[in-house]
Amino acid sequence: MQIKRDWTITLDEERITREMGQSFARVLKTPKLLTVFREELVEAQGLVEPVACWDTVPVREIRHERVVLANGAKIGGGPVASVIGGADDLVVAVCTVGARISERTDFYTREKDLFRGMVLSDLASYAVDLVRQGVCELIEDEAKASGLHVSTPLSPGESEWSVREQETIFSLVDASRIGVTLTPSMVMRPLKSLSLVMGVGPRPMGSEGGTSCDFCTIRDRCAHRRVRTETSGEATP
Repeated sequence: MQIKRDWTITLDEERITREMGQSFARVLKTPKLLTVFREELVEAQGLVEPVACWDTVPVREIRHERVVLANGAKIGGGPVASVIGGADDLVVAVCTVGARISERTDFYTREKDLFRGMVLSDLASYAVDLVRQGVCELIEDEAKASGLHVSTPLSPGESEWSVREQETIFSLVDASRIGVTLTPSMVMRPLKSLSLVMGVGPRPMGSEGGTSCDFCTIRDRCAHRRVRTETSGEATP
């Protein structure tokens, strides 16, 4: 299993403001709220602790809508089998920005500082997605350097792929080594964490070159997707 902790996360005010949408941009025209937003940008930058882990498991076969792995585990449902079709290996990854930023968000909520807490929570979500993009780019670069194809990444719960599959993912990669655990209700702790899978192999995949947004059930109304397709992430190896 590979673990990477030295990610560079840049929380860019202009890009984040665009991603949060026009309604939020109008909110920030209030000087006091703009000040809070900028204060939380600085605070978030100091609180994030980006780290990711991933491992590779050989694929035995694809049976119906399930991917059967060499160790006997089965994973799939939703678009998984069609997206990674053709893969010889499945890369399973978990990434997080740590517990400190969520703990600070909870503090603001308890103190009834709701706007500040909301902003910090959104910034944490943005940051962990940058880590996810960085993981995907690293896997893609390594695979392409070896002449391999890489599928579009998928995350449980963001498409018709059930969040219950988190249990299988956590059986395939030891996320506890980066401080991430899974509750019985399939919620990751720390809360600002993400998991994903990608297919890798010498043959073309069922879907390549996209993002998890392409399979998300709210993609048509998500402002985050529009911005994400215009710019690449700022999480770099």
